Amino acid sequence: MPFSFAIPIVRYATALLLAAFVVICLFFYPLPPWPLAIGLLVYSGLLLYRPAWFLFAVPFAVPVLDGRLWTGWSMIGEADLFVATTVAVLLVRECPTRRDFKLQGLPGAVVIGLSASWFISSITGLLSPLGAPASDNVFLRPDNAIRLAKALIEALVLLPFILRRQRTHGDAIATLGWGFAAGLVAVTLIVVAERLLFAGLFDFSTDYRVAGPFSSMRVGGGHIGAYAAMVLPFSITLFRWRPRWQGETLAFLVCVCGGYTVTVTFARAAYAACAVAMVVAGLGWLWVANIHRVRAILAGIAPLVLVLAGLGITAAITGMHSRLEASAADFVTRQDNWRAGMAVRDRGILPGIFGMGLGTYQRAMEMRSQVNRPSDLVLKHDGAGPYLSIRVSSPFFLGQKISLPRSGSLHLTLSARSPDGSRFGVSVCDKVLLYSDNCRATEVILSEGGSWLPVQATFPSAALGGAALDGWLHRPVELSIYGQQGHTIEVRAIDLTDDDGHALLVNGNFVRRLDRWLFTDDSHVSWRMLNEFLMLFFETGALGLLAYCMLAAVALIGASRAVRAGRLEGAAVAGSVMAFLISGMFDNVLEAPRPGMLFFLVCFCGLIQFQSASARPAA
Repeated sequence: MPFSFAIPIVRYATALLLAAFVVICLFFYPLPPWPLAIGLLVYSGLLLYRPAWFLFAVPFAVPVLDGRLWTGWSMIGEADLFVATTVAVLLVRECPTRRDFKLQGLPGAVVIGLSASWFISSITGLLSPLGAPASDNVFLRPDNAIRLAKALIEALVLLPFILRRQRTHGDAIATLGWGFAAGLVAVTLIVVAERLLFAGLFDFSTDYRVAGPFSSMRVGGGHIGAYAAMVLPFSITLFRWRPRWQGETLAFLVCVCGGYTVTVTFARAAYAACAVAMVVAGLGWLWVANIHRVRAILAGIAPLVLVLAGLGITAAITGMHSRLEASAADFVTRQDNWRAGMAVRDRGILPGIFGMGLGTYQRAMEMRSQVNRPSDLVLKHDGAGPYLSIRVSSPFFLGQKISLPRSGSLHLTLSARSPDGSRFGVSVCDKVLLYSDNCRATEVILSEGGSWLPVQATFPSAALGGAALDGWLHRPVELSIYGQQGHTIEVRAIDLTDDDGHALLVNGNFVRRLDRWLFTDDSHVSWRMLNEFLMLFFETGALGLLAYCMLAAVALIGASRAVRAGRLEGAAVAGSVMAFLISGMFDNVLEAPRPGMLFFLVCFCGLIQFQSASARPAA
């Protein structure tokens, strides 16, 4: 078959497969699928009309679209369906040519090296014998490798379309930058809603740490802080907006939004990453302004100074002060965490070069470590149907967001047992992700090796689901089950009703496996090494760590070349890459696929700038 004829077949077949994937996911979607389906259809129509809009839409929508707190899905999320829809439509509407499928020179070698190392590590993780033989905890399953790898896969899939637009119009990176800035504003609005409901917009007396639309923080982590610090430098790309006063105003507003989000994370790493990122971006902006003889330097520097001053004031007058004082003790905790993680590594040449495999850290800890072992959960069956077995090794909660009746009480019934005897509890609390408030709970003691024990409880619904903004916002309410650490609990047939007998809980019999159920864990060290570079060495080996560092280094070189050529986007990319690298010094930020995918897109912008920074556009 002639090559020129085969390409359209592959192109349309791939688009059809992606569309089928989206439709199947919507069919099994645990929530009513129509709002999401209609949104994707409208977005598809917009892309058919203006394909270049994906450059703005992807960095805007990916950090915002996260319904996992309500769906319970771990492997696939709304952002994945959005990316799949994007690629399917672009393959039909504006397919890249052969020259758009690769970068030349050093950037191309870096992409190939990174892709090869992650491919090897993904296969190694999928085939690794580590871990329990059966688990319904995504972190303890072999396909956790796919969950982690999709961050790079999705970025690589979008890269040819970005290259095509940059080659034909030269505005791909600028449009991505505006999308990043808009996404940060949208995330800030979600953060503001959370603060209004749980802490107060300007009440900094307690260090209530927001999660926003980042359900990946259910096992801890500073993902929202790393994201905000990484994206905030793109606010300076708005200085290219015309007329100039509008661009300066928009940049100022984005800095205020991003600075507020970073501030209310109360995360030391986020503060440091944001400060370095804004300094780097600010210096780059000054260089570009000097090249183009821009007189309004004060307007450009003012937002950067505002962010840095806001972080400093917050650290001085809020609960962040105590966190800074505890830095030395926390560093000792991190060192213990690093030692415990490295102690369960395989020794030898191959693990040193290629790593243990993506997604294997938690399985290695579960099998080999005496400390920081993660909890596990497994769906089992007997003659009465499915039930859930939970081995509690950490402060582990399995919860579901529920709807509240207008008044009255909540009536709970379930059956529970414990093979080794355990305290078993059920709570109903106001809760987004990290913190529980206004709780009411019941606890029972399960006898060792006992039979199924019926559990009944009644909870008053008064004062749950408090409102803000005259009832426009309501606190989410969650029912959670938990057990005693070091023991196993088993539960089935969970039912929650109001006074009229209306069901308030979905999938309490686990017929649809863990749909609508999501676990959270308060022990951060059970799920990661608190250092991105150590985690990369553990799971991808020296090859993967080198490829990652080369990607960041070449992206920074490309960004600096763009700055020297008078391109404002270069300053944004440089600050963004630095922010993510600094965040990774104290956390495993790539464990969250969505921020990871956005970081790879930022690095790819730097690789593009590595090759195309010779022209000097108008300021």
